[in-house]
Amino acid sequence: MSSLYFLFPTLLAILISFLFVRGAAIALMMTGLEKKKARFQALSAFSGTGFTTKEAELVINHPVRRKIMTWLMIMGNAGVVTVIVTA
Repeated sequence: MSSLYFLFPTLLAILISFLFVRGAAIALMMTGLEKKKARFQALSAFSGTGFTTKEAELVINHPVRRKIMTWLMIMGNAGVVTVIVTA
């Protein structure tokens, strides 16, 4: 039973992370980015794995997209810390 106390917060953090990335992808789509590119860039920023492609330039050269990506990077690191602390 005590293992559930460790499993539940971790699964909750993963679920919140998933929803956050999904919401950011929608926000990127609202700025005019294609669905596939928006999802990939959102996941890339959230996980901290940046790829130097022309798609990344589309994100960096737009001020609203850059702000969204900045928040994704910050929240991605905060999510990792949350999972580590709860474990």
